[in-house]
Amino acid sequence: MINLSGIGHVLLRVADEEASKRFYRDVLGFRIAEQDPEHGGVFMTLGDGFHTIDIAQHPAPQDAPRPRHGQLGLAHIAFKVASYAALRDAYSHLLKSGVEIQRAADHVCQRSIYFADPDGNGLEIYYEMPRALELFPNGRGDEDEVLPLTSANDPLPRWLVEAWPGAEAMAKVERLRRGPAAG
Repeated sequence: MINLSGIGHVLLRVADEEASKRFYRDVLGFRIAEQDPEHGGVFMTLGDGFHTIDIAQHPAPQDAPRPRHGQLGLAHIAFKVASYAALRDAYSHLLKSGVEIQRAADHVCQRSIYFADPDGNGLEIYYEMPRALELFPNGRGDEDEVLPLTSANDPLPRWLVEAWPGAEAMAKVERLRRGPAAG
């Protein structure tokens, strides 16, 4: 068996390398590790490894199909944040940066916000409750909830202002851990 240790990087072929570089650097906080104009590509990192996202200019972007909902292949790339406050900050920063947040969801053990990069590639930023794998050794069920969104000029939605996971979320965790018969 192969013994993989993690995902090293994702390569994105983009319509406008400069626009994508600005988005991943200025909006999402990536750092440029290397730019290789001779061979093409921008190698960007979140800090621990040499590259997390590679951006390469598509040779004929006007002829290339754009990502679309329901296609085969990559649906989105998910980025984890270390705290619920960081998720709140990410939500605010995306809106202030003019990024449309497409949806938000409570996935029982994590809360997520979904949006797209300049080429329409799906992206997610999420916060996962501590010990999620230990709390859900048999899965987390299918009890996702859609969370309401606000616009850049509105106050943050209530679900982002509250402390999470709170008593209500932990009660749901315990109910799901006991299984359907205990429901």
